[in-house]
Amino acid sequence: MKVFKFGGASVKDAEAFFNVYRILQDHLESPLWVVVSAIGKTTNHLEELHSQWRNGALTDSSWTALFDLHLKIAQPLGLEGQHHQWLTIWNELKQKAQQEPHGHFDETYDDWVSYGELLSTSLLSEWCNTQGLKNQWTDARQWLSTDNRHRDARVLWKETQQKLKSISTLPVTITQGFIGHCGTHTTTLGREGSDYTAAIIAHCLDAEELVIWKDVPGMLNADPKKFADAIFIPQLSYREALELAYYGASVIHPKTIQPLQTKNIPLNIRSFIQPQNSGTLISQLGAAHYPTCTILKENQTLLSISTRDGSFVVEDNIMEIFHHLIHIGIKVQLMENSALSFSLCVQAEKEKLDELYQVLQTKYHIKYNHPVTLVTLRHYEEADLIKWNQPVLLEQKNRSTVRWVMGSNVHQ
Repeated sequence: MKVFKFGGASVKDAEAFFNVYRILQDHLESPLWVVVSAIGKTTNHLEELHSQWRNGALTDSSWTALFDLHLKIAQPLGLEGQHHQWLTIWNELKQKAQQEPHGHFDETYDDWVSYGELLSTSLLSEWCNTQGLKNQWTDARQWLSTDNRHRDARVLWKETQQKLKSISTLPVTITQGFIGHCGTHTTTLGREGSDYTAAIIAHCLDAEELVIWKDVPGMLNADPKKFADAIFIPQLSYREALELAYYGASVIHPKTIQPLQTKNIPLNIRSFIQPQNSGTLISQLGAAHYPTCTILKENQTLLSISTRDGSFVVEDNIMEIFHHLIHIGIKVQLMENSALSFSLCVQAEKEKLDELYQVLQTKYHIKYNHPVTLVTLRHYEEADLIKWNQPVLLEQKNRSTVRWVMGSNVHQ
C-alpha cells in the first residue's frame, strides 16, 4: 500500500483534477490512500468567512467567489447538479452560517475551515468514480482522533491506528488532510497539516512509500519563486529533512518526517507537472554533500521581554513565559537569552500576540519588531554570508547553520 498526497495547487482547477486522475491511473499496481488538500486558496477564503461570521458581518455576497471557484471545477467534471455530494457539503456549511456565533473562536474556526478539504475530496472522489476509477471517500473526522487542542491538535495514535485498520478499502481510498476529531468536535492539525495527515496514514498502515506531489521538481535549496538559481536536491536523509522542515522549508510540513522515520518509510517528493520524473527521495540514506540551503520566514515578530524591576531574566521567568506561549498557542522560531532580556522570534496572529501582552504586561516590559524576516542558511560557506549585507536585529550561528532576524523599527 502507498500513500499519495496532493496539495491545493494540484487541484486548483478542472485541468488539475484531470491530471490527478491520470497520475492515479498510472499507479494502481498497489492499493492507494489519497490525501487531498482544499482547492487553491479555499482555506484562506474560509478563514475570512468565519471571521465575518464571528463579527456579524457575513453577507450572501461573501460566499460568491468561493462558490464560483468550486462550481467552475464541478461543471467540466459534470458534477454541477444538486444531487452531488459536494453541494450537500456546501449547503451544510451555509446552514452553519445561519446560526448565531457561539463557542470559542478556535473551536468554530476548525469546524468552518474543515469544509475546504471535504469539498475538494468529494469532487475528486465522485468524478473518479464516474470515470471508472472505483474509490472510497472516507471522512477523516471518523478515523483521525486527536486531543481538544484546536488549530494545533495532537494525534491520539493508538485510537487512530485502530480506526484506520478497521476501514475496508477499495483499491483507492480518498480522504482529507489537515482535519480530525475530538469527540463530536472537528479539530485541525495546523495550517499546511495535510502532509502530516499523509504521514499518519503511512505510519499506522505500514505503507511502503509516501509520495507528496508538488509543483516543484522535489526539494530545492531555496524557494524558486524567490531565488531563480535554486538547486534541485535528489536525496536527503530523514535527519536533514527534519532540520530543513524545522527551519521552515515550505515543501515539507515539520511534523511529517518523524512518523515515517520511525518505521523507515521512504518519502518521495515529486512533481505533478512532470510526474514521469523521480523527484527527491528522503530516507535513512543522505547525500555526502549538500548545497547551501536558504530559508526565509516572513511576517514574523521579534519580542524582547525584560522584567519591570530590572532583575535578571532567569529560569523561573523563562518557564513562566513559555507556559503562556504554550497555553495561547504561539510558535517560537528562535530565542536568545541575555542577563536582562529574553528575545523570541515568533509566528502568531495579532490576537494571540495581544493576549500574550495582556498576561505578561504587569510583570514584564515588552518591545517588539514587526514584521521581521527570519533568514536561515544551512550548510553555509563564508562566501554566502557576504551576500547578505543587510541590517541584522539578532544573529545565531554554529558550524552548520546561521540564522538572522532582519526587519523593521522597534515598538513598545
